[in-house]
Amino acid sequence: MAEVFSTVAGGLSLVDVALRACNKLYDSIRYLKEAPQLSQRLRRTVQSIESVLKSLDEFIALHRQRQTFAGEPDLLPSAVENEVISIKAELDALSALLPASSSTGHIRAKVKWVLDRKRVTEVIQSLDRRQITLTFALQSFA
Repeated sequence: MAEVFSTVAGGLSLVDVALRACNKLYDSIRYLKEAPQLSQRLRRTVQSIESVLKSLDEFIALHRQRQTFAGEPDLLPSAVENEVISIKAELDALSALLPASSSTGHIRAKVKWVLDRKRVTEVIQSLDRRQITLTFALQSFA
């Protein structure tokens, strides 16, 4: 009787492993199919964030000039500047992972995109955390 249960348990674990593998394969194929749209959307998002960061850089430079001219102590938290620098580095890392816009339809670029999916997710999560930190730093400045 114990042999039957162990055989059934072994069979169920094999089925579980097979189902997980099929699910992972399905996700990868779906991600591969959607790669061009996802990477283009992400590229547009990166460009818009870079535009906002450029404006923030201009604000920081203007603020520094006013502080220097007025002879007042610098009140701009270094956290703001540090987060802007960190966000730029994360955006550069993300841009390096994105396929070139001309190659998004190529199978090689799609496969690389699928293989880099975990790293892309990590960078996006890091950007989310940095965005929250930057928001707090800017609120403390205001």
